[in-house]
Amino acid sequence: MVGLYELEEIFDEIMMAAEGFSMLFSLAAIVIFLSKYFVEGYALMCTGHKAKVEGDFMPFIPIARQIYQMKIAECPVWYILFFGSTTITWGLVILVSVLLGMLIPSHPAIIAVLVFIYFIANRVFTFLYYHNYYRSFGFNPNTAWLHIIPAVGFIGIVFTYLIAFSNAILYKDYVDPQKVVTPDNGPKSLSADGVVVGIVGKYLNASFEMKDGTELIFGRDPKEANIVFDATAADVSRKHCSIRFDGKAQQYVVTDYSSNGTFLESGMRLEKFQPKTIAKGTVVYLGSSRQNGFRLN
Repeated sequence: MVGLYELEEIFDEIMMAAEGFSMLFSLAAIVIFLSKYFVEGYALMCTGHKAKVEGDFMPFIPIARQIYQMKIAECPVWYILFFGSTTITWGLVILVSVLLGMLIPSHPAIIAVLVFIYFIANRVFTFLYYHNYYRSFGFNPNTAWLHIIPAVGFIGIVFTYLIAFSNAILYKDYVDPQKVVTPDNGPKSLSADGVVVGIVGKYLNASFEMKDGTELIFGRDPKEANIVFDATAADVSRKHCSIRFDGKAQQYVVTDYSSNGTFLESGMRLEKFQPKTIAKGTVVYLGSSRQNGFRLN
């Protein structure tokens, strides 16, 4: 028959084993958490490289990580107060709840309503962030819903890793094929009074027919431009320049809006914000490197 002393020894051994397993489990949980945090940070850093965002250390530091994300999607930094499920958002909810609980302890319903309003705001700004994020990498902006609907959230995570590690996905502005003029769906119905032809760069051999008053706007921002470039065109600004055809005078009016400059074939740089009348046959280059050029025929 097992005595009380033996039972105590067995119990102590069980407790020691349980403590050992508990420590091992805790250590494994920490390793898994740190590994996940590092992998997420590395993927974010790779995404930032595509977007040419500086600060490789930022994805590995709390709060700095969220600021880095805002830079990738070109969103205001204050979005981090309402973005996703992060240490910032959870900390903000807990802090505000405690403060409100101290100020209005007898009105918990008010606190609950305010927390709910914050939750809605969090979802809205998270959607706005991913709306910009996906458009910046050539996806349909409505892909952002994948990060709002919990049941399909894992698909959004898969997309973020594809963006980070796939060489086929580049940083560029989303182009709505129904709204943006491209070589394939350009204004073919326009009168051929004038033609802008790409002679070098992304739009090499593309032609854009012009009629009186037609204006082409070149740049990287599809909200501003209808001839859109991606981020690999380093010399092209978000809104670089415009070319308008004057059918009556049979000439072009070119206006530069960029920081990198719009140049004529002679090397002359157009004065910023000052419309310049250009004769047919003139070649204009976007940026001093002459990587993207057009002949105004």
